[in-house]
Amino acid sequence: MKKIIFVLSIVLLITSLLSAKEYDITAANSAYQEQNYQKAEEEYMKLVTEGVKNFELFYNLGNTYFKLNDLGNARLYYEKAAKFEPLHRELNENIAMLLAGIKDKEEIKRSFLETLLRKIYYKLSINLLGVLVLISFIIMMAFIVILIMSRNAILKRIVKILLVIFAVIFFLVTVTEIMRIRDFYAKDSAVILGETVIAYSGPSEDFAQVFTIHEGLKVSIERFDNDWVLIKLPSGNGGWVLITSLGII
Repeated sequence: MKKIIFVLSIVLLITSLLSAKEYDITAANSAYQEQNYQKAEEEYMKLVTEGVKNFELFYNLGNTYFKLNDLGNARLYYEKAAKFEPLHRELNENIAMLLAGIKDKEEIKRSFLETLLRKIYYKLSINLLGVLVLISFIIMMAFIVILIMSRNAILKRIVKILLVIFAVIFFLVTVTEIMRIRDFYAKDSAVILGETVIAYSGPSEDFAQVFTIHEGLKVSIERFDNDWVLIKLPSGNGGWVLITSLGII
């Protein structure tokens, strides 16, 4: 199991390095600064089409759509940016402003404990967690070698204590890393892009209408059925909408 986690971490780090694309965002940023938001949107989307994925691009694109009053796409790219830096202060302030402007009110309330746990959970980046997994694993292996080779009883007792400590650290950072990777790549949420979207009780317009929602609302994805998606609202209600009416985060 430890070997699998070790290899997985190495693969993750190598993949992240290889997937980092060279890109020039200058033209898009210049257009934005000149308040030519339509041109900025075109330039940013060129980078998205080329496969660039990072906080800077998604955050700037979200700001651009916000300026264009396209609240659906603004929310979509803000949420995409949040996968990279969920605790970013300006990003969360912008999301709060956006929520105040959408028709379907969506309050995000967290208790003090939930807020604290969230800050702890997202404090370290996925890449940094991967590095900590590798370091703690290497240190544990070094301690095991010392235990096997050493004949000093006192040294062995000290190393055993340290081994337990680093085993706990290794376990915690590994579990957190796995959970963060799962959250990062999950496709279980979306943003409503259509100005007004009707949800049905089944995957067809032949079914009864169950509710109407509007652009900018974040929903959970339950399952897919061809061109239809079963979504779940923050209130808990569910319904089927066309996949073209939403953007998957």
